[in-house]
Amino acid sequence: MEAPNTTPITTAGGKLLACALDDACSTLDCDAVMDDYADALLASAEGEEFVAHYCGVQYLRKTDSEEADEG
Repeated sequence: MEAPNTTPITTAGGKLLACALDDACSTLDCDAVMDDYADALLASAEGEEFVAHYCGVQYLRKTDSEEADEG
């Protein structure tokens, strides 16, 4: 008898890849992303949600405090 397929399914309906098979597990460098793309990311609600989800809400506050330091 063949073993059941135990590959996890993502919320999008696809199979979750093992890190060894893909660079799917690469780490997001939030400091670099915010240094390069903060203005573009924070210009929309979707961008703010992306930053909050993948980097944390502290990155939303970080840009506010940096603006206060400049002003």
